[in-house]
Amino acid sequence: MLTERQQDTLDFISNYINDQGKAPLVSEISAGLGISSPGTTHRYIQALVDSGHLERSVGRTRGLRIAESNYTEDPLSVTMPYMGQVAAGRLIEAVPDESEIDLGGMFAGKDRFVLKVNGDSMIDKAIMSGDYVVMQSQLTANHGDIVLALVDFHDATLKTLLINDDGTLTLQPANTSYDPVTLPADRIMIQGVVVGQLRTY
Repeated sequence: MLTERQQDTLDFISNYINDQGKAPLVSEISAGLGISSPGTTHRYIQALVDSGHLERSVGRTRGLRIAESNYTEDPLSVTMPYMGQVAAGRLIEAVPDESEIDLGGMFAGKDRFVLKVNGDSMIDKAIMSGDYVVMQSQLTANHGDIVLALVDFHDATLKTLLINDDGTLTLQPANTSYDPVTLPADRIMIQGVVVGQLRTY
């Protein structure tokens, strides 16, 4: 059983990851919970790691993640009425349908996370600045996948991955204003592959 403050810490970290697409810093957890001592926050975090509620990636600044055992098999289900099809080309009759679409089931899943796009380098793939992309966390990708790539263990970017015959990798933008970047494979670390996209108006 967790103490009240340990549960508060776990809830804050979980909500932060869901909202921001990344783990909070210790200072952000302390500020969010009104804790003045970083040492106290570290103790709460370590207790959650020891109890199996959190996992920590060594060497990463934002290396906290919710342990997989704490995700339910049926993730948060958000359903909306599905009212049928509408024409985006020639006019057709809109036929109503009374079923529902489970948005949680469509986008949620094991090892998935959300990133907010900042920039216009992928606009020709219909990924606009301000959109949210749903990522499948994985360390490999196929030629032509849209990936989250870490370059030189420092700069993260969202690009189409091209695997070249000479063993190099190209990060291909979808905007002619940007140049593709070709690098040796050992300079690019795949962090995830785009599996969905969300946009609000």
